[in-house]
Amino acid sequence: MEQLKHSEEEILKLGKKLIAELELVYTVNTLARWMGHYLVELMNNIDKCESKQEKSELQKECCNVILEIWEKRERIPIEKPTEKLKPIIDVLSLLKKNEHPFIRHRFLGNNNGLRNKNSNWLSFLEIVKNNSERIYRKSIISMISEELLEKDKEWIEKHGSFLSDDEKSVVEYLDSIKEITISFSNDSEKEITENEKIENLFIDLEEQLDEQKEELLRLKKQVLNNL
Repeated sequence: MEQLKHSEEEILKLGKKLIAELELVYTVNTLARWMGHYLVELMNNIDKCESKQEKSELQKECCNVILEIWEKRERIPIEKPTEKLKPIIDVLSLLKKNEHPFIRHRFLGNNNGLRNKNSNWLSFLEIVKNNSERIYRKSIISMISEELLEKDKEWIEKHGSFLSDDEKSVVEYLDSIKEITISFSNDSEKEITENEKIENLFIDLEEQLDEQKEELLRLKKQVLNNL
């Protein structure tokens, strides 16, 4: 049934990817070494076939083996797609249980009557929302490496039909906020070190929090003066 969802070409391509992943742990894992050799042998036998019928039969056999391995991928010694994103997936899942805190509410921009009456509070809320959103994006992206995200993007680009919607959506979401985060911070084309990146990250986070505190103190002063 599973094979009906994918062409033999897609399945064999997945097989090559599994071989490449298994090769990464050949030296330390006997099971990985055995499975890798087994898949390589199956796929090499296809190329050696002299008749179309024999080749077709071997391809089907090989595809069935690949799909069986893929269905049991949690047990095989490879790094699975989005496996290292688990801590972030847990954070996103927790946020899903409640309304997202960074949805732009209409009253922040469209209700002039409300704005005229409560402009000080609304200005404060806008700063809190915008700064918190930026802090949230930068913090999430800082939890993962660019290499890790690129590897999971490659899984989606080349073997996306074998992945779940949740696996694809979390990578696409992280990639989208990564682009936003880079666009905010890419003010200079000068190459910076990893230490400088981390230092700049915390400087930026501190500035966002300081701005919120300054706005809060300003709001407090205005409200008390109006009593």
